[in-house]
Amino acid sequence: MSMIPDPPRSTPSTPAQRKALGYFALAALVALLFLAAPVSSGLFLGTLLAFSLLSVYDRLSRYSKRPVLTAVVLASGSGLAILGGMFGLLYFVVIRGAATAQRLAEGFEPEGTLRKLTQRIEQLTSSLPFGPIDVTSRVRTFAADAASRLAQWIGAVAGATLGGGLTLFFTIMTTFFVLRHWAEIQDRSERMLPLHPKHTRVVMWEFQKVGKEVFIGTMLTGLAQGSLAGIGYVIAGVPEPALLATITAVCSLVPAVGTLLVWVPAGIGLLATGHAGAGIFELLWGGFVVVVLSDYVIRPALVGGHGHVPTLLTFVSLFGGVEVFGLLGLIIGPVIAAVALALLRTYDREICAS
Repeated sequence: MSMIPDPPRSTPSTPAQRKALGYFALAALVALLFLAAPVSSGLFLGTLLAFSLLSVYDRLSRYSKRPVLTAVVLASGSGLAILGGMFGLLYFVVIRGAATAQRLAEGFEPEGTLRKLTQRIEQLTSSLPFGPIDVTSRVRTFAADAASRLAQWIGAVAGATLGGGLTLFFTIMTTFFVLRHWAEIQDRSERMLPLHPKHTRVVMWEFQKVGKEVFIGTMLTGLAQGSLAGIGYVIAGVPEPALLATITAVCSLVPAVGTLLVWVPAGIGLLATGHAGAGIFELLWGGFVVVVLSDYVIRPALVGGHGHVPTLLTFVSLFGGVEVFGLLGLIIGPVIAAVALALLRTYDREICAS
């Protein structure tokens, strides 16, 4: 087979040829992005996971002298941890949640255990100008609707198994690739991007730093808050403490109110049912341990402080992320917002303010 000869070295490319090559390179990048769009969630999560593991990878690879094996172990172990976490989340929120909602709906039936509580609330509110609050029918309808929706989610989750497996596969593969080639990716970016190498280096550093901070802060702080809240639920004797702890961890992603959506109603419910000591304990535990300890001790220790993302942008990133990426958008959305904000601040600092 004849080889294509190289052009003579003495013939440099013309400006028009370099410009055309740049257009072709841009078209190639667009084509790759188009192909990667269906698996973008896995690619993005894998990149963030690799950022979180880069320091661990560097230490272990230097110690073991086997960087490829180290990257394989870290990527595979992280994939198994994600898989276990997702199964646990689906079990407690969907399966246990549907069963609990069904029992809650039955509790408000005429012979149910919660009927007396709602009757008491209705009696206390009967003298209000707008009349008594019909708690029984409203809560029973809400619980029955929630149980029905969660039961439908079980079928939807089963149908999404292939998509979830594909996302996990690309998350593991991307984690391995970024761990092994991050230094090369940075060097190539400095050469290929139409920016000054200094600006490219700053942007890449910000991307790695903010992605790592938000990812670790989101995941580990939520896990810590869920675990601490679960301990409080067990001590206070709240029903279904594991389910509530899981919901607390998920609600930690919601800005401003966050975990208050779970432990405050739990404490009020204990007070309303005559468990004054347990209710006061639950409210104090939630305020001082779940909120103060997590937000002012655990989170700063993990990520070195808050990301200073405006609350409005956080809400936009949460709901927009869920709309675009589904459940994974609870993680991907805030990370994209934080990275984008960091890049804009870098542009302002490096270009506008210089």
